[in-house]
Amino acid sequence: MAKTKILFGALIFFGIHIMNGQSTTDSLSLQNVLEIILENNPLLKQSEGKIDIAQSNIGVAESYKYPKMILEGSFTYVDPVSEVTLPIGDNPIVLPLFPNDNYNLYAGVQYVLYDFGRTKEVINISKIEKLISEEGLEAAQKQLTYAATELFTTILFTENAINVQNELITSLQRNLKRINGFVDNGLATSFDQVNTNVRITTAQNKKVGLQNSLNNLKYHLGELMGRSSDAKELAIKGILNIEKQRNEKTFIPKEIRSELAIAKHVDSILISGQKLANKGNLPFITIGGTTGFHNGYLPDLDEFRFNYAAFAKVTVPIFQGFKVKHEKEIAKIKIENSTWHLKEIDTKINTEITSALETLENAYKQYENNKILIQQAKIAVQQARKKYENQLITNLDLLDTEVVLSGAQLSLLESEYKCIMAQYKLQQAKGIKIWQSTFK
Repeated sequence: MAKTKILFGALIFFGIHIMNGQSTTDSLSLQNVLEIILENNPLLKQSEGKIDIAQSNIGVAESYKYPKMILEGSFTYVDPVSEVTLPIGDNPIVLPLFPNDNYNLYAGVQYVLYDFGRTKEVINISKIEKLISEEGLEAAQKQLTYAATELFTTILFTENAINVQNELITSLQRNLKRINGFVDNGLATSFDQVNTNVRITTAQNKKVGLQNSLNNLKYHLGELMGRSSDAKELAIKGILNIEKQRNEKTFIPKEIRSELAIAKHVDSILISGQKLANKGNLPFITIGGTTGFHNGYLPDLDEFRFNYAAFAKVTVPIFQGFKVKHEKEIAKIKIENSTWHLKEIDTKINTEITSALETLENAYKQYENNKILIQQAKIAVQQARKKYENQLITNLDLLDTEVVLSGAQLSLLESEYKCIMAQYKLQQAKGIKIWQSTFK
């Protein structure tokens, strides 16, 4: 029940309802379009790959928590070697202290016992970088889905505008037929015919322009969907419908914007970087050992013998050429800049929300004015047709009222379109994920 209420509230807010009535099986709703984009868009696939890379980087960072083991074999030929001469009798004995052929086979292990939290910070940075990659994917999803939503809505608007032009053309052609009859009966002149033909041609030219715009819009939407080859044949289903909810629109919940989330994650990375810089002069405590076989032991230098060694060491940086000092300064400045950057983004978001609210309010006002305008235009056309039939006005006067009605219809349609686009801009400014909140 709660989910149903949320979907219903979203339907009222967005102001664009997808028809569930008669439509071709190939027609796509807004929800269908967004699902295709989220599934197939190459840019999103690249962003998903970046998340996988970030996850692997976490594994690389965590590997430093474990001991490092190696297995190594080597052969070294040495000549000359140290010797000891034993003065025994007339023939002194010469004994080599090392063999010429040296064989070595050993396994070693080394483990950083304590590094004063360096590894912990590196792992933390890697995890935050993954969060940034995830936010980058979400930012790309928002950018593409809002672009697709605007294209989808503009296609609906253009299709409706073409329908209005078709109605005007039909009305003018009907008027021309009536005029032709009047001319045959001597009640009108050829001037009336020419004038009407001019109006028809003008309306047809405008329709051609709208059709060209419609095709271009479909090409762009098809590109986002990965259907550029047949984009011109793309069929969508939906209607433009305004539901005025002045009180509800201001209470749309504000979600965190992706750019703000990314900036906060970057700030966290800089803080970890500062911690690492502060540890630059701290020591490392390392333990380890080796075990294996090699020759070179007296008295039989060529015999392989088992041996082992263990060690513990402390590495203390004494002087690194002021490197750590400069790293600390850089880390401090970066954090200060990050703080200002966060404030800049927050101010920008608040400005966008305020602007979107004002634009939406003005769009509603225009919509209300255009509703009054179209009512007046319809009355004017009805009166003009009666007067024309009674020969109280000229054909030019009738044509003017019909063109005014067509213009009023387009203005109302345009104001509906502006209201819907303003609603989407407000939603986008508040960071809402349109593919999760749009209706089916």
